[in-house]
Amino acid sequence: MDAMNDTMLPGGLPGAAPDLSGYVKYTDFATVVDHLWLLLSAFLVFIMQAGFAMLEVGTVRTKNAKNLMIKNIMDLAAGAFVWWAFGFAFAYGGGDYSGGQPNGFIGANGFFFIKGYGPCDPGANTCLYVAPEGPVEPKIMPFAGWLFQWAFAATATTIVSGAVAERCSFLGYVIYAIFITGFIYPVVVHWIWSGYGWLSAFREDGAPGVWIKSGVVDFAGSGVVHLVGGSISLVAAAILGPRIGRFDATGKLVPIQPHNSAFIGLGTLLLWFGWYGFNPGSTLMLSDGYVLMAEKVAVGTTLAASGGAIAAICMCFVKDGYLDLPPLCNGILGGLVGVCSAVAVAEPWACWVIGFMSGCVEFWFAVGVQKLKIDDPLDASAVHMGCGFFGLFCGGLFGSKMNTAAAYGDAQPCGAFYGCGGQQLGVNILGGVMIMAWCMGMASIVFGAMKLAGILRITSEQEHKGLDVSYHGSAAYDDTIDGSGSAKYRNKVREATILEEGPE
Repeated sequence: MDAMNDTMLPGGLPGAAPDLSGYVKYTDFATVVDHLWLLLSAFLVFIMQAGFAMLEVGTVRTKNAKNLMIKNIMDLAAGAFVWWAFGFAFAYGGGDYSGGQPNGFIGANGFFFIKGYGPCDPGANTCLYVAPEGPVEPKIMPFAGWLFQWAFAATATTIVSGAVAERCSFLGYVIYAIFITGFIYPVVVHWIWSGYGWLSAFREDGAPGVWIKSGVVDFAGSGVVHLVGGSISLVAAAILGPRIGRFDATGKLVPIQPHNSAFIGLGTLLLWFGWYGFNPGSTLMLSDGYVLMAEKVAVGTTLAASGGAIAAICMCFVKDGYLDLPPLCNGILGGLVGVCSAVAVAEPWACWVIGFMSGCVEFWFAVGVQKLKIDDPLDASAVHMGCGFFGLFCGGLFGSKMNTAAAYGDAQPCGAFYGCGGQQLGVNILGGVMIMAWCMGMASIVFGAMKLAGILRITSEQEHKGLDVSYHGSAAYDDTIDGSGSAKYRNKVREATILEEGPE
């Protein structure tokens, strides 16, 4: 038999009349729509990488623009190989090849997508997907699901690149990206989103972790994706140290202006657009009534972004007396991050409230990080760690009985706000604490080891020249760049204006 499809057909022996019960008919319209929905959602999440790239490139100085763009592309390209080789197996695999039982900590098979799917009957236009431990619900689509989850994994890794921008070595980036995509992130996915995880609300009967009567409600990844990336970001930025000149001799913050505010705004809009794949796509299908859930999730996502933006506007005027673009964009992103956990179980009004409160959390979390003298150029820890943990909290607070039952089944407790007690809230808080402990602990080991080995940070000379020239052969722009990272082109334009019109 084909080595890639070595599972026996139903019936026992090759050539035996197969029992096609449970097979998926790919000519069925509902099946086609479900697969197409998940594929399109994966493509939308992929677009978020363009948003992250524009946001990060716009925030840094011109001398580091090319480096940030390359890192975002590498998150996708190299991340795809790592996710295919072992990341997906660690996340969703069951036991081992010898028939061992699945565990609640990490998957143990399905590497290189071998045994990730099973036999088809081309003559009947039917196919049964087979997970590492046996048949699974046919609507769980391993090919489209792999693509969708790869895009999520790339997001978790990309978050960190913004926190270490302008001073992390390229070798250091490669090492930490492999660890995040291939190990740190998949372990958390296994805990919460697989059918075997000890914190999973989708845990199968008899799977490890039954002592926790309800799993974590994290519908689209406030914890699994964003808290992972944000927690690692905080540790990485702290170990790496601030950029040269970020704090003066007295410890006062020295502003470093972004080189392209338009990129920041456009990147945020691309991210917002991609979030319509991130959140609604997490329904995984549209049939069997899930289309209504996807619609509601899309509305909740929109309202959360609105709430985050309005919170940022209020906080800016309270603290500074004016509105600036980066805080506004971070408020929107904070609202989107915060609502991911509860977006399917919360009512639309609650999604707006979650977004508004998340915008406030992001703003003051960023202020606190600066007070600690931690240099996080994109406020990644504030947006993703602060709002990610708060989002998990809201997932255990605002889940209505009807919405929770629709998304997770009747056995899942609703949120504390709706009088269901504190069980779900407690489990979600436990999940957040465990995610932070795992990610910050692993990040301390990985980044600490690289710092001790002298491969984490670039030299002061390289930092002064910029990563584009130091690592990639040339600068990002034709008319570049002095040591400050400011484009000479702007000075030339100013000089030409003075010659034509005279000094002001």
